[in-house]
Order: sequence, then C-alpha cells, then structure tokens
Amino acid sequence: MAPPRPSGRSPLPALPRFSEHWLLLCGLALTRIIGWGSTYYAPAVLGNYLARDIGLSGEVVFGGITVLLVVGALVAPAIGRHLDSYGTRRSMCAGAVICALGLALLSFAQGPVSYLATWFVIGIGHAMTLANVGNVTVAQLTGERTRRIIGLMMLVTGLASSVFWPLTAALSAAYGWRTTLLVFAAIQIVIVLPIHLMIPARRVRLPAPGQPAATVAEEGRVPPAHRRATFWLVATAFSASGVVSWGLPLHLIGMMQSSGLSQATAVAIATLNGPATLAARLVDVVAGERLPVERVALVGLLLGPLACLLMAVAPGSAPVAIAFSCLFSAAMGVISVARATLPLSLFGRRGFATMLGQLTVPQNFAFATAPLLFAVLIERFGVSVTLVISAIVQLVALVAMLVLVRRLGAIESSSCP
Repeated sequence: MAPPRPSGRSPLPALPRFSEHWLLLCGLALTRIIGWGSTYYAPAVLGNYLARDIGLSGEVVFGGITVLLVVGALVAPAIGRHLDSYGTRRSMCAGAVICALGLALLSFAQGPVSYLATWFVIGIGHAMTLANVGNVTVAQLTGERTRRIIGLMMLVTGLASSVFWPLTAALSAAYGWRTTLLVFAAIQIVIVLPIHLMIPARRVRLPAPGQPAATVAEEGRVPPAHRRATFWLVATAFSASGVVSWGLPLHLIGMMQSSGLSQATAVAIATLNGPATLAARLVDVVAGERLPVERVALVGLLLGPLACLLMAVAPGSAPVAIAFSCLFSAAMGVISVARATLPLSLFGRRGFATMLGQLTVPQNFAFATAPLLFAVLIERFGVSVTLVISAIVQLVALVAMLVLVRRLGAIESSSCP
C-alpha cells in the first residue's frame, strides 16, 4: 500500500521565509516610521507651538514622552505574555486605534493636565504596536533570520526623525499644530491599521524543551543558571545607554541653537541623524551576522561617549556638530538593533516576547527619566557639561557590556568538551 500523501499540515510548521512576507514586512517598516515619527519625535517640533498657545513649559512638553514610557513599562510584561500566547495581530490592530484616539485627543489639549492625560492613552497604543511588539512580529514571521530582518526594518525606520521633523514643521506652519495631530491620527486609521490587519492571526509554534527539534535559536546561548545575572547586565547596559539615546536627541536642535547655531543650520544638522543611523544599520545588516551581537554592541557603546566628548569641546562649531550628529546617530543605530536582537541571541525565541516585556520594565523607567532629565541638565549646567555627563552615563553601559562579553566567553568555554 502506498504511503498517504502529506496533507501539507504539520504540528511543527516550518518557519516562513522572508520572501513569503516581504510585502507585510515593508508595510510594518512604514508603520514604524509613522508610529515613532508622530509620537516620540513630534514634541521636539511642536514644543514652541504648545508653549505659545496653551502655555506649556518644555518640562511639561517632554513630560508627555515620560508618561508614554512609564505606561509602556507598566503594561509591557502583560503584553509580552499575550504575544507569546496569541501572536501580535490583535495587539497591533488595537494599538493603532488607540494611538489614533490619543493623537486626536492631544489635538484638543487645553493645558498641562489634558496634555499629559492624552499621553497616557498614546502610551498604551504605543506599547501595543511599536518597539517590542514589532520585533516579536518579525521573530514570529522570520524565525532564524530575525536578526537580519530586524536590522533591515530598522534600516528604514531610522529615518523616522528625518521624515517627521520636517513634515511636522511644514504641516504645523501651514495648518496649525492641532490640525497636524488630527492628520497623524487619521494616518493611523487609514494606513497603519490596514497594514496591521495583514499580520497572520496564527503564531509559529516552537518545539517543546528537550525535543530534538529544539535548537540554540529556540533555547538561547545562556543556560538557566546564568540567566538572572545575564538579564541584569543586559538591562544595565541598555538602560544606561538608553537614558542618553532617548533624551539627548529630543533636545539636539535646541542645544545647537543655544550654542550659537541658527535654527536652519541646527535643523539641517539634526536631520543627518536619519541617514547616519541608516548607514550604521546597513553596516550591521551586511557584516553584523559575522560577529556576535554583543561585540557589535560594544562598538556602538564606545562611539557614543566619544561623540559626546567631541561635541563638548566645541558645541557651537557646525563641523563639530555635524561630526557629533553622524557618530552619535551611528552608535545609537547599532545599539538599537542590539537592544532588539541580543535578548533573542542570549535567551532564545522561546518566550521571546515575555523576556522583552521583562526587560522593558527597567529600560523604560530609565528612558522615561531621559527627556525631563536632559531638559533640566541643559537648563542648569549648559550644553558642554550635559554632554560630559552623557559620556559618563554611556561609559557605565560600556562596562556592563564588557562584563557580559567576558561572562559569555566563560560560559561558552565551560560548555566545550
């Protein structure tokens, strides 16, 4: 009797290839540009309008970002568990609607209370659609190619500031900041939501622990006995570097203006962030897979403080500001990819969303302090001292990553026969 033909179904389906989802992945890259550009980067441009029309101080304006990040920290563990159980489609679709609602409410803000309250709504939508959720979507769709695909997507989404800073400025000048926010809300419904509806409802199932099909990609490189210490080293490195990367860029235009550069020059230099970030991520995509991700992260963690110290020497020099913008953005581009892919490399794809949710708690609380912290530092100590402090904070991250690299080397040496 001839064996039955395979039905095409399997309890452990093969991981999808990139070619099967290229259109969706391109769409998700677009939604990242829209999501980050219309929320995180918008206050840097809207701050003057908000101060003029409803009397908000710079601390309150950037306090909205703090609210967004704190909310993200609070809900991230629950969202991570949901993603591992049910996939990302529900979360990302609901998040697009909530972001649209939050942006629409923000356009009607009348003062500090209503302004900050709307960021609570935006923070929930942000946590359900961007950052961790997008990276988990890529991991569930592309399997072992996750690091490269995340790098490719970040290659494009690194342009969010370069796209949305000029767009926000142009729309606000022509139609006002309230109409600009309503346009951003409409984009969430018209563009972002349909793309999120394309995400497959199913979730790739992984083999159970101990089964022959389970590999390092699923189980990770760090044995259970070493995971707690490794977790805190990763959290320390990325939290410390993130304090600077989430705080300094928001004030970059104002810092350059206060140092003597014109607004036009400051904006032009700030828009170099996107291309520089893109170039760094391109190098990581092309050559990064030849090196362990933690060693690639070391390069970014070294470039960051060097760039800040360079800028501290001559903050009012346009050539120095250009060099700083390129070096710092390149460093942050490399680190942002490592922040998404190092946990996957260390802890595996099994429970990836849950692990990212746990890492988000210390990271987001650190990130949440950044916008307000840098506003206070710049106001009280000036640009040069703020840049020196930024370099010192990033050196803490560099030391934590160096310790992690040494521990990984010891773990891998002890596991060799």
